[in-house]
Amino acid sequence: MATALGVAYHELLLFAAIGFAIGGIDDLLVDGLFIVRKLWRDSTVYVRHPRMTSDRLPPSAAPGRIAVFIPAWQESEVIGAMLAHALHQWRDADCTLFVGVYPNDPATAAAVEGAAAGSDKVVLCITPRPGPTTKADCLNALWRAMRRREALDGTSFKAVLLHDAEHVVAVVNRLATQSRVGQVYGQTHHGYKSRFRNEARLPLCAL
Repeated sequence: MATALGVAYHELLLFAAIGFAIGGIDDLLVDGLFIVRKLWRDSTVYVRHPRMTSDRLPPSAAPGRIAVFIPAWQESEVIGAMLAHALHQWRDADCTLFVGVYPNDPATAAAVEGAAAGSDKVVLCITPRPGPTTKADCLNALWRAMRRREALDGTSFKAVLLHDAEHVVAVVNRLATQSRVGQVYGQTHHGYKSRFRNEARLPLCAL
Protein backbone atom coordinates (compact mmCIF):
# COMPACT_ATOMS: atom_id res chain seq x y z
CA MET A 1 0.00 0.00 0.00
CA ALA A 2 2.78 2.40 0.96
CA THR A 3 4.63 1.58 -2.26
CA ALA A 4 1.53 2.30 -4.34
CA LEU A 5 1.03 5.64 -2.60
CA GLY A 6 4.68 6.52 -3.14
CA VAL A 7 4.42 5.74 -6.85
CA ALA A 8 1.23 7.81 -7.15
CA TYR A 9 2.89 10.67 -5.26
CA HIS A 10 5.88 10.74 -7.58
CA GLU A 11 3.66 10.49 -10.66
CA LEU A 12 1.61 13.45 -9.49
CA LEU A 13 4.78 15.45 -8.84
CA LEU A 14 6.03 14.64 -12.33
CA PHE A 15 2.67 15.61 -13.85
CA ALA A 16 2.64 18.89 -11.91
CA ALA A 17 6.23 19.69 -12.91
CA ILE A 18 5.47 19.11 -16.58
CA GLY A 19 2.35 21.27 -16.30
CA PHE A 20 4.29 24.13 -14.71
CA ALA A 21 6.98 23.83 -17.38
CA ILE A 22 4.44 23.99 -20.20
CA GLY A 23 2.66 26.90 -18.55
CA GLY A 24 5.94 28.81 -18.24
CA ILE A 25 6.93 28.50 -21.88
CA ASP A 26 4.93 31.57 -22.89
CA ASP A 27 6.53 33.62 -20.11
CA LEU A 28 9.96 32.43 -21.21
CA LEU A 29 9.14 33.40 -24.79
CA VAL A 30 8.09 36.91 -23.76
CA ASP A 31 11.23 37.33 -21.65
CA GLY A 32 13.36 36.14 -24.56
CA LEU A 33 11.74 38.58 -26.97
CA PHE A 34 12.26 41.42 -24.51
CA ILE A 35 15.95 40.61 -24.10
CA VAL A 36 16.52 40.28 -27.85
CA ARG A 37 14.72 43.57 -28.55
CA LYS A 38 16.62 45.38 -25.81
CA LEU A 39 19.98 44.12 -27.10
CA TRP A 40 19.02 45.10 -30.65
CA ARG A 41 17.98 48.63 -29.68
CA ASP A 42 21.06 49.11 -27.50
CA SER A 43 23.34 48.12 -30.38
CA THR A 44 21.55 49.87 -33.26
CA VAL A 45 19.29 52.69 -32.07
CA TYR A 46 20.86 54.12 -28.93
CA VAL A 47 24.36 54.23 -30.42
CA ARG A 48 23.03 56.84 -32.87
CA HIS A 49 20.31 58.56 -30.85
CA PRO A 50 20.23 59.36 -27.11
CA ARG A 51 17.38 57.93 -25.09
CA MET A 52 14.33 60.18 -24.95
CA THR A 53 13.34 61.23 -21.44
CA SER A 54 10.65 63.53 -20.08
CA ASP A 55 13.26 66.19 -19.33
CA ARG A 56 14.41 66.30 -22.96
CA LEU A 57 11.00 66.78 -24.53
CA PRO A 58 10.42 70.26 -25.98
CA PRO A 59 7.64 72.43 -24.55
CA SER A 60 4.15 71.93 -25.89
CA ALA A 61 3.36 73.93 -29.02
CA ALA A 62 -0.15 74.63 -27.69
CA PRO A 63 -0.09 74.77 -23.89
CA GLY A 64 -3.28 75.06 -21.90
CA ARG A 65 -4.86 74.55 -18.50
CA ILE A 66 -5.24 70.99 -17.28
CA ALA A 67 -8.09 69.82 -15.02
CA VAL A 68 -7.21 66.93 -12.71
CA PHE A 69 -10.23 64.95 -11.49
CA ILE A 70 -9.71 63.11 -8.18
CA PRO A 71 -12.79 61.21 -6.93
CA ALA A 72 -12.43 60.35 -3.25
CA TRP A 73 -14.50 58.23 -0.87
CA GLN A 74 -13.12 57.58 2.63
CA GLU A 75 -9.59 58.54 1.57
CA SER A 76 -8.78 60.73 4.58
CA GLU A 77 -5.66 58.71 5.43
CA VAL A 78 -3.99 59.21 2.03
CA ILE A 79 -5.56 62.18 0.26
CA GLY A 80 -3.72 64.83 2.26
CA ALA A 81 -0.24 63.50 1.54
CA MET A 82 -1.12 62.86 -2.10
CA LEU A 83 -2.39 66.42 -2.63
CA ALA A 84 0.59 67.97 -0.87
CA HIS A 85 2.96 65.96 -3.03
CA ALA A 86 1.04 66.78 -6.21
CA LEU A 87 1.05 70.50 -5.42
CA HIS A 88 4.80 70.33 -4.90
CA GLN A 89 5.47 68.39 -8.10
CA TRP A 90 3.11 70.56 -10.15
CA ARG A 91 3.89 73.87 -8.45
CA ASP A 92 4.79 75.52 -11.76
CA ALA A 93 2.14 73.76 -13.86
CA ASP A 94 -1.02 75.41 -15.15
CA CYS A 95 -3.43 72.92 -13.64
CA THR A 96 -6.35 72.76 -11.23
CA LEU A 97 -7.09 69.75 -9.02
CA PHE A 98 -10.82 69.06 -8.60
CA VAL A 99 -11.38 66.72 -5.64
CA GLY A 100 -14.79 65.06 -5.36
CA VAL A 101 -15.86 64.36 -1.77
CA TYR A 102 -19.18 63.05 -0.46
CA PRO A 103 -21.28 65.01 2.05
CA ASN A 104 -21.23 62.08 4.50
CA ASP A 105 -17.41 61.86 4.45
CA PRO A 106 -16.30 64.90 6.49
CA ALA A 107 -12.91 63.37 7.34
CA THR A 108 -11.84 63.31 3.70
CA ALA A 109 -13.14 66.85 3.16
CA ALA A 110 -11.14 68.08 6.16
CA ALA A 111 -8.01 66.36 4.85
CA VAL A 112 -8.44 68.02 1.46
CA GLU A 113 -8.92 71.45 3.01
CA GLY A 114 -5.86 70.95 5.20
CA ALA A 115 -3.66 69.89 2.29
CA ALA A 116 -4.90 72.70 0.05
CA ALA A 117 -3.93 75.34 2.63
CA GLY A 118 -5.53 78.13 0.64
CA SER A 119 -4.05 77.04 -2.69
CA ASP A 120 -6.13 78.16 -5.66
CA LYS A 121 -5.05 75.00 -7.50
CA VAL A 122 -7.33 72.77 -5.40
CA VAL A 123 -11.11 72.86 -5.73
CA LEU A 124 -13.11 70.88 -3.16
CA CYS A 125 -16.33 69.60 -4.74
CA ILE A 126 -19.05 68.16 -2.49
CA THR A 127 -21.23 65.75 -4.44
CA PRO A 128 -25.02 66.17 -4.31
CA ARG A 129 -25.56 62.53 -3.27
CA PRO A 130 -24.20 60.85 -0.13
CA GLY A 131 -21.67 58.12 -0.71
CA PRO A 132 -20.75 55.68 -1.70
CA THR A 133 -22.19 55.91 -5.21
CA THR A 134 -20.00 55.19 -8.23
CA LYS A 135 -16.84 56.76 -9.56
CA ALA A 136 -18.79 57.88 -12.63
CA ASP A 137 -21.29 59.72 -10.43
CA CYS A 138 -18.46 61.50 -8.62
CA LEU A 139 -16.83 62.36 -11.96
CA ASN A 140 -20.11 63.93 -13.09
CA ALA A 141 -19.98 66.25 -10.08
CA LEU A 142 -16.35 67.10 -10.84
CA TRP A 143 -17.25 67.80 -14.45
CA ARG A 144 -19.95 70.25 -13.40
CA ALA A 145 -17.52 71.92 -10.98
CA MET A 146 -15.00 72.31 -13.78
CA ARG A 147 -17.62 73.87 -16.05
CA ARG A 148 -18.53 76.33 -13.30
CA ARG A 149 -14.87 77.26 -12.89
CA GLU A 150 -14.58 77.81 -16.64
CA ALA A 151 -17.61 80.10 -16.60
CA LEU A 152 -16.22 81.98 -13.60
CA ASP A 153 -12.74 82.45 -15.06
CA GLY A 154 -13.85 82.96 -18.65
CA THR A 155 -11.31 80.40 -19.90
CA SER A 156 -11.43 76.75 -20.88
CA PHE A 157 -9.44 73.72 -19.82
CA LYS A 158 -7.51 72.00 -22.56
CA ALA A 159 -7.62 68.49 -21.12
CA VAL A 160 -8.81 66.38 -18.20
CA LEU A 161 -6.66 63.97 -16.22
CA LEU A 162 -8.19 61.23 -14.08
CA HIS A 163 -6.15 60.55 -10.95
CA ASP A 164 -6.74 58.12 -8.07
CA ALA A 165 -6.59 59.45 -4.53
CA GLU A 166 -4.24 56.71 -3.35
CA HIS A 167 -1.71 57.16 -6.15
CA VAL A 168 1.34 59.36 -5.72
CA VAL A 169 2.22 61.75 -8.53
CA ALA A 170 5.49 60.77 -10.21
CA VAL A 171 7.89 63.15 -11.88
CA VAL A 172 7.02 61.69 -15.28
CA ASN A 173 3.41 62.74 -14.75
CA ARG A 174 4.46 66.32 -15.39
CA LEU A 175 4.15 65.48 -19.09
CA ALA A 176 0.42 65.62 -18.65
CA THR A 177 0.62 69.09 -17.14
CA GLN A 178 2.52 70.19 -20.23
CA SER A 179 -0.58 69.31 -22.28
CA ARG A 180 1.11 66.21 -23.71
CA VAL A 181 -1.83 63.89 -23.23
CA GLY A 182 -3.21 61.23 -25.50
CA GLN A 183 -6.24 62.05 -27.60
CA VAL A 184 -8.50 59.58 -25.82
CA TYR A 185 -12.02 60.92 -25.61
CA GLY A 186 -14.72 60.12 -23.10
CA GLN A 187 -17.91 58.57 -24.36
CA THR A 188 -21.44 59.50 -23.35
CA HIS A 189 -23.21 56.84 -21.32
CA HIS A 190 -26.75 57.24 -20.12
CA GLY A 191 -27.88 56.05 -16.73
CA TYR A 192 -27.01 56.79 -13.13
CA LYS A 193 -24.27 54.21 -12.71
CA SER A 194 -22.15 54.91 -15.76
CA ARG A 195 -22.96 58.40 -17.02
CA PHE A 196 -19.90 60.52 -17.66
CA ARG A 197 -20.41 63.05 -20.41
CA ASN A 198 -17.48 64.76 -22.07
CA GLU A 199 -19.40 67.59 -23.74
CA ALA A 200 -16.33 69.61 -24.75
CA ARG A 201 -14.56 66.51 -26.10
CA LEU A 202 -11.49 67.27 -24.05
CA PRO A 203 -8.56 64.86 -24.18
CA LEU A 204 -8.63 62.43 -21.29
CA CYS A 205 -5.60 60.84 -19.70
CA ALA A 206 -5.72 58.42 -16.76
CA LEU A 207 -2.82 58.44 -14.32
